[in-house]
Amino acid sequence: MAGLGICPLALHVAARDVRDQQLWQVPLYEGLPAIDVHVVWNPATVKNRAEELLLQEILTAIETTPMEVRTYR
Repeated sequence: MAGLGICPLALHVAARDVRDQQLWQVPLYEGLPAIDVHVVWNPATVKNRAEELLLQEILTAIETTPMEVRTYR
């Protein structure tokens, strides 16, 4: 959206921007590779309110999104 770039994005993350024609999928359209994504943080680190809220939002989104929506096999 900033000009030009190519990178792998999760389908559900890019879906709205693809629908709104802000992003375009380039070939490969079939047989996309599976990529594991991990959320990692140091539990001993003192987080400010914004950091704690962001982390909780991410974890809640993962926990409440069914696995079949998060995978593409």
